Amino acid sequence: MTADPQRLQYLEAMGVPAWVSRYRFTNAKATEQSEWVEPAKREKPAPGERLHALLDRTEPVEETRRRSDASDATSTDQASASESTGAATAPHGERTGRARALLGAEIGLDESRKPVEEAPATPAPTDEPATDAGVAAEPLRFSLHLAVLDGRWWLLLPGERALSKAGEALLQQMLAAAGMPARWQSLAHLRWPLMPTPTTDPEGEAREGIEVFCAGQARRNGLTIDGAIVVGDESWTALVGAASASTTFHRWPHPDDLLGSVSAKRDSWVQLGAAGKRWRTTSDDAER
Repeated sequence: MTADPQRLQYLEAMGVPAWVSRYRFTNAKATEQSEWVEPAKREKPAPGERLHALLDRTEPVEETRRRSDASDATSTDQASASESTGAATAPHGERTGRARALLGAEIGLDESRKPVEEAPATPAPTDEPATDAGVAAEPLRFSLHLAVLDGRWWLLLPGERALSKAGEALLQQMLAAAGMPARWQSLAHLRWPLMPTPTTDPEGEAREGIEVFCAGQARRNGLTIDGAIVVGDESWTALVGAASASTTFHRWPHPDDLLGSVSAKRDSWVQLGAAGKRWRTTSDDAER
């Protein structure tokens, strides 16, 4: 806790007058009077006294330095020792002039006698540009066609490898066999990239572009999507649905690859059955 004399000094330095009680409440106990002795102010020594005190303090330092210089064998240190000795035996006028020069120093040492510290060498600027943490690469290039089934599921079709007439008819049969609507509604076509600029994460930007594209179409058409069918095995199909938790994605082979192979059609039946089961489950949940 701050003592009263110090507190009054702080208030006086801030320009706040000390509070003094002037009134006494009825039946109130009298305020105790405390006395203290203010610390005496130290008088500032005269310039002559400061000068003599400085000379008295610097003389032992000069004597110590002179002894150290005398024991050194180098010519430079010998010259320094003789210079110190000459300063000790200099007339009164020279000592006074030197003392005035030493008034600004902390311990009275000659600044010229101190070793000069070498500044750290700075590397020379180079003309080589700074390299990024990642290496820029060309973006993925693809196109896809977005359609919707009954306003509930996405149907993503490859854009570069469009369905033939026979492939389109087979896709309708595949949807009907899975218990889903055989007709779909086309919405939009996406060509990626939107801007052919290099990128450090081609797959990540392509994945984000597909997600934003589908979300924008759903919002524009007022759709609530809870499933999707990705047709084909293109470069972008592995990116769809990788980070989606609310939509279930089912991957079907390209219908044109199934036209001339009975075994391929038979193998795709497992995928059709899984998509149809999920379709019926989400339909029942929506009706409830």
